[in-house]
Amino acid sequence: MKEDFKRILVLTDFSAASIHAVEEAAMIATKFNSVLHLLHVSSNSILSWLVTPEAYFIHLAGNNKEIQNSRAILEKIKIELVKRVELTIECHEAEGKLCETVNRYVDTLQIDLVVLGAKRENWFKELLFESKAKDIIRSVNSEVLCVYPESNSNRLKKIVLPIGKYIPKRKIKLAYELAKKFAANVHLISFTRNGRSLTSEDTKTLMASYQYLKDITNIPIECKTVFGNNLAQATIQYAEDIGADLILVNAGSESFFQGSVLRRWSGNIVNHSSIPVLSVHAINGKKTRHQYRA
Repeated sequence: MKEDFKRILVLTDFSAASIHAVEEAAMIATKFNSVLHLLHVSSNSILSWLVTPEAYFIHLAGNNKEIQNSRAILEKIKIELVKRVELTIECHEAEGKLCETVNRYVDTLQIDLVVLGAKRENWFKELLFESKAKDIIRSVNSEVLCVYPESNSNRLKKIVLPIGKYIPKRKIKLAYELAKKFAANVHLISFTRNGRSLTSEDTKTLMASYQYLKDITNIPIECKTVFGNNLAQATIQYAEDIGADLILVNAGSESFFQGSVLRRWSGNIVNHSSIPVLSVHAINGKKTRHQYRA
């Protein structure tokens, strides 16, 4: 996959959070000269709402008048955007199960980036209800950007990129492209548990990642060691401390607050950040659906 976003799909249920996501998607689309697709998904089953009460971007389809109204709202959003930005924007209204519908549009439209609104969840809700953001991240064949009401739609100046046990070339290339488009700084961070020093292997990986990024760009780069109980929490804390505008994570283990054994009940970085999180595939090219659990 190329390290750009030529086709962006943003999910909207017309809530304030999803409208904010539209603004974030439009900001990125203008920099990459992308086609922006707006998607609203409805469900005709009351069970889908009862089973997943925390679901976003999926509303019950009432009658034809309601569906027509949603189409009119999509067109209104499009018209308002076109007044402010020069973009090609297409609107889509669909009915069905959320993830299945999003997957279909991602594959059919060859989407490079999905953007959706999210909010911070408490531990109790996260334990009981599977996050729709997590469902989408782990199932679609594209990168996924989760944005939050607190995020700034007009700025992308500080990008945080955690480094794990290997050089994350895919993340680095995306960070480079974003930093180049927005004149941003990249912060490479390596994690160690409180009271411990970086191992020689971790230090080697951090420095190699720094050099890999330095070889392809002259943008400002910061290298830091962060401390905490786990990488996800330490990443969020560091990003908040420096006033970051974006966090890039692999859609696998570094997204979680605990080890892989407890992933279903551990926290996820998407549910606990107030800073936009871009989930990136750790392999080149499209991932196999369900390969990652984020």
